[in-house]
Amino acid sequence: MMLLMLLLLPAGMVAQKAASSSKYIATYESSTQTLTFKKNVGETLPKNSAWVEDRQQVATINKNLGNGTIVHIVFDKSFSTYTPTSLYKFFANLTKLKTITGLEYLNTEKVTNMSYMFYNCSSLTSLDVTHFNTAKVTNMNRLFAYCSSLTSLDVTHFNTAKVTNMNRLFAYCSSLTSLDVTHFNTAKVTNMNSLFAYCSSLTSLDVTHFNTAKVTNMNRLFAYCSSLTSLDVTHFNTAKVTNMNRLFAYCSSLTSLDVTHFNTAKVTNMNSLFAYCSSLTSLDVTYFNTANVTGMNNMFYSCSALTTIYASDNFVTDKVEYSYNMFYDCTSLKGTTLEYVASKTDHNYANCGTDGYFTPGCGYAEFDYATGTLTFRYKGVKPEGAYDLNVGITDPGWRTHKNEIKKVVFDASFANARPTSCYYWFYECKNLVNIEGIENLNTEKVTNMALMFASCSDLTSLDVTKFNTANVTTLMSMFSNCSSLKSLDVTNFDTRNVTNMFYMFNNCSGLTSLDVTKFNTAKVRNMYSMFMKCSGLKSLDVTNFDTGNVISMAYMFYGCSALTSLDLTNFNTAKVMDMCFMFKKCSGLTSLNLTKFNTAEVTDMSQMFNECSALTTIYASDEFVTTNVETGSNMFFNCIKLKGFIDYKNNSDKTDHTYANYKTGYFTKLVGKNGDEKIGATGETLATDNLVLDDDKDFVAYEPFAAKAASYSRTMKEGTTWATLCLPFEVSLANQNFRAFKLLSADDAAETVELEEIEGSIEAGTPVIIKMKDGATKLNFTVANMEIANEVKTAETANGNYNLQGIYTQKEFSKDTDNNCYIVKGSKLMNPAKLLDKTTTESVGSKPFRAYMADNSSAPAAGARMFSISVGGSTTAIEQLETTADSKAEYYDLQGRRLQNLQKGVNIVKRGGKTMKVIIK
Repeated sequence: MMLLMLLLLPAGMVAQKAASSSKYIATYESSTQTLTFKKNVGETLPKNSAWVEDRQQVATINKNLGNGTIVHIVFDKSFSTYTPTSLYKFFANLTKLKTITGLEYLNTEKVTNMSYMFYNCSSLTSLDVTHFNTAKVTNMNRLFAYCSSLTSLDVTHFNTAKVTNMNRLFAYCSSLTSLDVTHFNTAKVTNMNSLFAYCSSLTSLDVTHFNTAKVTNMNRLFAYCSSLTSLDVTHFNTAKVTNMNRLFAYCSSLTSLDVTHFNTAKVTNMNSLFAYCSSLTSLDVTYFNTANVTGMNNMFYSCSALTTIYASDNFVTDKVEYSYNMFYDCTSLKGTTLEYVASKTDHNYANCGTDGYFTPGCGYAEFDYATGTLTFRYKGVKPEGAYDLNVGITDPGWRTHKNEIKKVVFDASFANARPTSCYYWFYECKNLVNIEGIENLNTEKVTNMALMFASCSDLTSLDVTKFNTANVTTLMSMFSNCSSLKSLDVTNFDTRNVTNMFYMFNNCSGLTSLDVTKFNTAKVRNMYSMFMKCSGLKSLDVTNFDTGNVISMAYMFYGCSALTSLDLTNFNTAKVMDMCFMFKKCSGLTSLNLTKFNTAEVTDMSQMFNECSALTTIYASDEFVTTNVETGSNMFFNCIKLKGFIDYKNNSDKTDHTYANYKTGYFTKLVGKNGDEKIGATGETLATDNLVLDDDKDFVAYEPFAAKAASYSRTMKEGTTWATLCLPFEVSLANQNFRAFKLLSADDAAETVELEEIEGSIEAGTPVIIKMKDGATKLNFTVANMEIANEVKTAETANGNYNLQGIYTQKEFSKDTDNNCYIVKGSKLMNPAKLLDKTTTESVGSKPFRAYMADNSSAPAAGARMFSISVGGSTTAIEQLETTADSKAEYYDLQGRRLQNLQKGVNIVKRGGKTMKVIIK
């Protein structure tokens, strides 16, 4: 009988020899109704166990184990090395499953398919997927669909960057009250069909970060989310969407819904789009383009609270084939004149005419004399006494109250308005102190903002961060004379189409900072007085300005007295004609770099630098010319500290444009940099006063020049014998505390380099190897009236295989990429691999004014290498032995014969356990 019972048991209930390549098993414990996943020990399949294979579902495993009821699933830690590629339907339809323990040991790092993974796990009340690695997942179709008992779900760690399919991802998760998907990357998602459908307990949902640029299907996306009281889809890109069927159907708790940004140009199906949105009171579908829509069945079905639908002429029904019950039970709806009629419910009534349910929008402004408040609203009908929005460059009607307006309010309804001009809106409203609801001003169609806030001198704050300026062509005097503003954020301004910035920030004297780094000025022609009298600005970054089309920079920075620096090195002034008063009274500036200024077209330079009393240096190039200048009077007046070739102190009568040059006037030519310091030179023969070189400063010369005085010093460690040197001026070797050598040759086989001593002087820019005398550790050079070499020379060996390369700047040598370079260390030349041998350091640095030897061969030898130093010519000292040889040194020739002393040619030197080759010439 026992044998018969065993034969009738399922295969997994009896211990078996492995019949699978898998190392992992699932074991069922009937007493606890628990299925445990773990790594098998040995090759025998234990009792009540089944092998676990990739792409296998739990339901299949359970079938192999006799279809027992699974209430609990446990993942043992040993299971963490199991790496499936697909979890398709893995837990699907386990309707009795209540808990999953150890889910962190389910390794998902290789999984691409999670579709249906927890589908219909209707008894699960909680689920911890916080450890899931979803980096490779492309398919999340129905991942949690019908998990109707889940009350919470944390998917904040999900990486969805590769997911394309989110069809029904959370559909029918009807017990979820909250869900955080703010970190979801949906950039590749094309299908969002029923993504949140029937999540009827969700009270809030943030999808503001969703990238829907590739989505084509939004069918039932939020359908039956009946507890949502708000939903922000203003950032949705719907340009590719074709299906919006039931998109918001049965969102019965929504009281408002902003779909004003929806691009519906490709949509064909709008059936039941807003059906049963019974709490909505108004809808703005002004931007809906329905030219391709064929289905509008039940579109506003039972929107019983809906009173107004704002629409535009783009809402057409030319292709509509199905529209029954489009307005059914919209009992509160009223169009321009038509009120709801039960018999009129199809698409024929989808218009703004007298026989339609739609209402065209109307923007206007009302002035309240009692409070001095100007209020902007957007309604179907403009009230009596209200002012129309102005168009073009016509003055707005409310300007008659400019002296009475104290407060401006943009009502929430005004968000639906689309003004085309803000010209003169608040110009000279000198008593205006407060603007409320400015975020409700939609400026996306505005082309003219000239003088919009000009002379609002009592306004202390202004929020224009939400302004859409993409279509604006003129910002002339927009904030001019807003002298009480303490801050102004224009970082979101899109100025790509702006041509005029005349007086834009003139006399915004209360501003201490202003960020215009994101301004696109490519089309701007006029910057006249743009920052004039912004006397509180402490800094101003205009380095990103494209000024290629600007013709006027007159008064541009006039009176910016708090500026201590101004970077104009990227300014293109090739088309500028007027620079008068450009920097006048910039009394805090100490220097100006106008090297890139091309003034060939400029006709007016009058008072350009007038009263720049702290200005000491103006850098300019040969492109700063005055050929076409007609007036340049008082260009340098009262620039009392200015000095170029001449100084103002001794030449105060010379103030016009004829002194705008570096050869005979007040300008200085920028010829290099010494660390962070600019090097300027003046005169017909370019010369700088004093050049002090330092190991902590990189030196760069843009061109050759002379130095009336130049110096360099270095202090080396005690015991230093060998070093390198490369200076941009000539160094006399007379009475120096070192000897200088040039590289003569390098012998790869002998691992030695041969040097030849230099007599007389070291030429400017020449790299040399030096040997300190008598324990000296300091180098000091002071020269006068020297030419400064802008280029470093390279000293090659006779065969060209190696060279000595000088540097004026710091250099980092990597043992991976610079292993063909050799640096002096002690009495050796070592490559980085040798220098850094037995260390974890990857690179070694060199200070400026040094040299290094470089292997020029096409395939330099790999690994750690070094060369000993040998001196030839008339020198008899054996340099490479002075720090290593002693009385115990032994000398041999190449045949192994013992020598008494070193001889000419190749010598073998042994000292202790060390052997080296030494060449004597």
